[in-house]
Amino acid sequence: MKKVISIIVAIAMTMTLFAGTAFADPGKGKGHGQYKKFSDMKNHWCKQTAEKMNYWGIIVGYSDGTFKPERVLTQAELAVIIDRLLDLRKNNDDDWDDDWDDDENYSKVPKWAKKAVKKGVHKKYFNLKRFNSHVQVDRLNACVAIAKALELEPVTDFKRNPFKDLRLLNDEDFGYLLALYEKGYIKGYPDGNFNPNKLLSRAHIAAIIEKILEDKEENETGDKTAPDWDKDAYVTATAIRSTSVDLKWSAANDDVEVVGYKVLYELDGNDMAIFVSDRKVTVKGLEENEKYTFTVEAKDEAGNWSKNGPSVTVTTLKEDKEDTIAPTWPNGSILTISQSESGIVTLVWPDAEDNEGIKNYKIYQDGVLIKTVDGDINNVNISGLAEDTKYTFRVRAIDEAGNRSISLVKTYLTN
Repeated sequence: MKKVISIIVAIAMTMTLFAGTAFADPGKGKGHGQYKKFSDMKNHWCKQTAEKMNYWGIIVGYSDGTFKPERVLTQAELAVIIDRLLDLRKNNDDDWDDDWDDDENYSKVPKWAKKAVKKGVHKKYFNLKRFNSHVQVDRLNACVAIAKALELEPVTDFKRNPFKDLRLLNDEDFGYLLALYEKGYIKGYPDGNFNPNKLLSRAHIAAIIEKILEDKEENETGDKTAPDWDKDAYVTATAIRSTSVDLKWSAANDDVEVVGYKVLYELDGNDMAIFVSDRKVTVKGLEENEKYTFTVEAKDEAGNWSKNGPSVTVTTLKEDKEDTIAPTWPNGSILTISQSESGIVTLVWPDAEDNEGIKNYKIYQDGVLIKTVDGDINNVNISGLAEDTKYTFRVRAIDEAGNRSISLVKTYLTN
C-alpha cells in the first residue's frame, strides 16, 4: 500500500513540475512571440489557436515541442493564463503590494504562479479560501473567474437561457456565464448542454481566450456601422420535424465583413439565441405541433449587430412519422480531393438533401469506414497515406432515420 501511495505522490510531483515548464515563462506578449508549430497539433481543431496562444505568450508549449491540447488545467495554471490575458488587454494594474514571498497565505502556491494568484485574489476573481493550486479546474469555475476578471456585469434577466443544464446554478454564477455567452466568448455542446462540471482542457481555454482577444481588436477598429440586409433577404426551413428545424438564410451585408449570425426565437416563454458562423443551423429541443418564428441577425468584425434581419414562421410536426426516404445529392454533385502536404488529403463534398435533414456523413477509404462527421460538416482531412499510391474514397449521407444516400466516389493518386 505504501508503495502505491509513493507512486501516486511521485506522479503528482512530476505533473506539477511538468506544468511549471509551460507556465514559468512570463510570455513575450503580442508582436514579440513566435508562431510555433507543435508536433502534436497537426490535425487538431485547435491548431491555429494554439499557435496564436504561443505567439501572444499566454499559453506556451512544452520543451518537447508539444502543446498537449487535451491536458486539463490546474487552478494555478488558470491564474497565470488570466493574468497574461489581462496584461494584453491592459486591464492589469500595480496598485497593490506584490511582496508575496513573505506572505504565508500563499505558501502552497508554486512560485511561478504566486504573483498571478495574488492579483486574482486582490481583484476578487479568486477566493483564496477556495483556491487550491494543484486541483484541476472545471468549466464553470474557470468561466466565472474569467468573467469577473474582465469586469463583466452578470446578466440578471434569465429569460434567455441557451443551456439546458444550467438553471440549477446559483444566480450569480449563472449570470456570469450568460454574460460570457452574450459576448460570444463561450458556447455549449451540440446537445445544448454547457457541462459546467467538465474539466477544462488547454485547447478549450485557448479557444475562449482567442475570442476575447479578437473581440478586443474588433472593438478598437472604430467601426460603428452594423450589418444590414437586402430587401429580398430570407430565412427558409429546409427540414421540419416534430422537435427540430433546419434553417438556412441569405447573406447579410457589411462595409467590412460579416463574421457571424444569431438565430432568435422563443421557447416556453423564454427568449432563445443560437450563435453560428455559417448560414445554416439545426434548432433542436422544440415542442411538437408548435408554431415558432425564427429571426436571424448578423454580426460584423467590430461586434455590431444588425437589427432588421429576416424571419420565418414554421409549425413543427405532430409526431415523427417513419422516414423511408433516403438522402440525395444535388445534380452535378462530385467529391473533390486535394493534397496540401505529403500523406494528407482533403475531401470536400456538397450538402446532401433530405426530407428530414442530414444526421451525418460517412467516409470510406478503399471500402473501409474511416470517419463519421456531423451533417453540417462538408470536408475532412485524411492522413497517414503513402506516397504515389491510389486510394478510392466514398462519402455517403445518412439521415436521422438511418437511410443512406448513394456514394460520391473518387479515386486519387497521392503525390
